[in-house]
Amino acid sequence: MMSSTSDERAIGNQGGVYFRNGFVITESGRQVPARPGWQHAVLGGLQLLTHPDTSVTAGSAHGIHVAILGSAFDPERAVFAESAVLEQLLDDIQHEDAFYATLDRLAGRFALVVHSPAGTEIYQDAMGSRSVFYSAAGPAVAASHAELVREAIGANFADFFVPFIMSKNYVQRDVKYLPGVASPYENVLQLTPNTKLHLTEQRPERFWPREEAGEQIGNEDAAAVLVGHLEGMAAYLKHRASRPVLGLTAGTDSRGVFAAVKDLNPYVFTYVRSEKGNVVNSKDARIAGELAQQYGLHAHVWGIPNRLTLNNADDVFSHAYRLATAYYRGAGSAWLAELTKSAVEVPDGLFVRGFGGEVMRGFYQGTMNQVSGVSVRQLANAYDVNSGSNVTRNLFGDMMDRTSFTTERLAGYDPNDIFYWEHRMGTWGSVSLTEADLAMPAMVGYNSRNLFKAFMRLSGPDRLSRVAFDLATNALAPKLAAVQ
Repeated sequence: MMSSTSDERAIGNQGGVYFRNGFVITESGRQVPARPGWQHAVLGGLQLLTHPDTSVTAGSAHGIHVAILGSAFDPERAVFAESAVLEQLLDDIQHEDAFYATLDRLAGRFALVVHSPAGTEIYQDAMGSRSVFYSAAGPAVAASHAELVREAIGANFADFFVPFIMSKNYVQRDVKYLPGVASPYENVLQLTPNTKLHLTEQRPERFWPREEAGEQIGNEDAAAVLVGHLEGMAAYLKHRASRPVLGLTAGTDSRGVFAAVKDLNPYVFTYVRSEKGNVVNSKDARIAGELAQQYGLHAHVWGIPNRLTLNNADDVFSHAYRLATAYYRGAGSAWLAELTKSAVEVPDGLFVRGFGGEVMRGFYQGTMNQVSGVSVRQLANAYDVNSGSNVTRNLFGDMMDRTSFTTERLAGYDPNDIFYWEHRMGTWGSVSLTEADLAMPAMVGYNSRNLFKAFMRLSGPDRLSRVAFDLATNALAPKLAAVQ
């Protein structure tokens, strides 16, 4: 197995591009491989190793230590400083209901570490957009990247991994992610949304749903929740003096994010794929340009190639990409290289991805492989990659066991919603944010548990209609309604 540390030293580490915004958490006394330039801190009985760019907000009360790794804000109560969020969490920490209520309100992109004499628990933001991986055997380690856990415990590739990613069904997929909570490495697993990690015991525990969704609401009520969320997101960006960077398309989700941040001088881009990377015309490019023009802004159009050349796949950026994504996403992405270039032009940029909207509207409900009942076969079919293989089904069986993904624990919520949220967005979506970290800090535009819950209280037809999204977008940016 290659040593990522030695490889990085050999090519100079390029100012810290490797595992940017990353972290490693271990219990005191456990030695982990040193990483030049990373910060070391002690959190009660824990060791915390963080990349120089990783935001850490930590404190203690009542003998309990809490650390926020990343960005966190409360759009419902207009709390935009991580220090104030931390203070609220410390106030709530001895009262489970209050603590979870605060966690349900939070947006951003973060891992939350709670260390007490009773043990250590690690949580994520609602969508799980701050990826967390952990060791399932051997020394107890949690980290932002699968490769960092592998490095700490000395794991090898899992037996299934290479045959799986070389299979025709997997190779043909544009959106690549693994089944269940697996990583490419033995005994390295991914934490998923709505579960917390007991670090010492090396096991996850489901903490949501805690009750049924509640009475049905209408589009106007859902739109009001969404407007409040997006206004809070824009206020957070303004508070931290970050210039929003967003990919704008003809789709609903990016339009909503743009509507919220239009007054913050966003850097707007769209990209067009072609064989040679020389095409710059598409429906997305046209619509993005027209949307931006409505508010006196310019949409940058990037022409990118469909495939990387061998030379592109052998440079420092591609190497950092493969380590950051644990190899199963391929050699890299040409649009990320363009985003990296834009980071020079926008040094205070924060990339806001329009993720989370499909959690709110429903995704699998509109596919032929929608989940009709909770079972290994149903989840494998919805994933739809080697769905009949023992490998895929065994990994989903393992996920169901570890995360208590059962009809009873879903408390009446549609399993299509929870599966898409926890598996696709919690695994593929979170590592997509990890990719973006190589270029600049990244965050999800739609991301709080209360926001997701509100939209799951809409009727099925209302959710699919996107009316609530249109109402919210038009309330924030009325001029956008003219662009279709």
